[in-house]
Amino acid sequence: MSAPRRVLLIALALAPVLAAGLPVRAEDTTAAPAATVQAPSPVPAPSPAPAPAPASNEPAPAAKPAATGAATPAATAGAAATKDAPAAGTATEATAKDEASTPFTGAPIRQPTLESLIPGRPKGASGRGEEKQVLLPPIATTPPLPLQAEGESVDFAYGAFQRGWYLTALSLATPRAEAGDTAAQTLLGVLYETGRGLPRDAEKAASWYSLAASNGNPQAALRYGLMLLNGIGVPQDEKAAGDMFQIAADKGIPEAIYNLAGLYRTGEGRPFDPDKALVLLKQAAELDDMDARFQLAQFYLDGPADIRNEAQAAFWMGRAARQGHVGAQVRYGILRFNGRGVAPDEAEAADWFERAAKSGNPVAMNRLARVYAYGRGRTADAQAAAGWHLAARASGVSDLELDALLSGLTQEEMEKARTFARTYSLPVDKLAVDEAATTP
Repeated sequence: MSAPRRVLLIALALAPVLAAGLPVRAEDTTAAPAATVQAPSPVPAPSPAPAPAPASNEPAPAAKPAATGAATPAATAGAAATKDAPAAGTATEATAKDEASTPFTGAPIRQPTLESLIPGRPKGASGRGEEKQVLLPPIATTPPLPLQAEGESVDFAYGAFQRGWYLTALSLATPRAEAGDTAAQTLLGVLYETGRGLPRDAEKAASWYSLAASNGNPQAALRYGLMLLNGIGVPQDEKAAGDMFQIAADKGIPEAIYNLAGLYRTGEGRPFDPDKALVLLKQAAELDDMDARFQLAQFYLDGPADIRNEAQAAFWMGRAARQGHVGAQVRYGILRFNGRGVAPDEAEAADWFERAAKSGNPVAMNRLARVYAYGRGRTADAQAAAGWHLAARASGVSDLELDALLSGLTQEEMEKARTFARTYSLPVDKLAVDEAATTP
């Protein structure tokens, strides 16, 4: 066959591929080298193949994308080709070795061959009598999903979100959300609300939350209720917020029960009813909600005279403190120091003050400074007392008694105290905030 006629036949055979926008390797056509995708080194199969082939003919492992967005036409074509790939043991036995570890759990996938992408093209049509592999460009592929165990329900979109693959989560959740999946709708709301993988958009977040909440998703109802309560992305509406909290509270969501209690306690969006608020706070506290435990303890300490109970206050305050609530750590330390509702223990009280002080609480810094100044719960240490006092004072909590302590320090001790204070005296608005800890 003459060279011009051979080139013409190859061009005609490749016409469907070029029309579909699929990538073509340089060996199969005269296209510019810029369109070629450089495949990584092949990985040997776990068991020897029946007939060894040259290294260049073995399929290369799929490249893991750095970031994956919404599905592209090339990704759709690649997925369709994957379904048509022949199984192990057929005439194209070489595809049985085309397995690569996935970004999830290592489930095998198969890369499409040129023959599977071009209908009717015989093996060896490249003119060399050998099979050619065509790999999709990494940017056009999405992470393959692992094999799902029978009877197991797995949310791959949320799994990608947990791993920080926000664009992958977006691409997996979007078609499900458009099909009416409330979990996917809620996840899209979280992505838009927090700005992970895409710009923040409170209005779109509220829209997805509203849609999922209207179909009964309790987590979406909670998030939408908070946006309504604070007027974020939607007009402020305390009554509608209360309705959303009620939907989530009926499903046992402790955060929703806590927020509903707040509305009854203030009379915003719900009738003013302290008794109802107390019942709801107890319910949320028993479900291990940290904020509810702190507020319930406050209720027993500072609420109406007929319900005040220091023992109950110390009980719930201690549990909130152990969960890491900084305000509760300070107040529980005071209760423990003074023996209100709990046996007095100055050493343990000093421990709670120190935990809260190291978290940046200026009141705890002041209390810890007094502990060191007067030797109550800690060995007296004027330099340590001065350091914590300077840190508290820089954060807005002054103490005239402790100011007098500074005059008794040497120049060297004073300099050490100032150096120590700088470690903890950052302004409140400059304290580091872990955004991941506040992610819905």
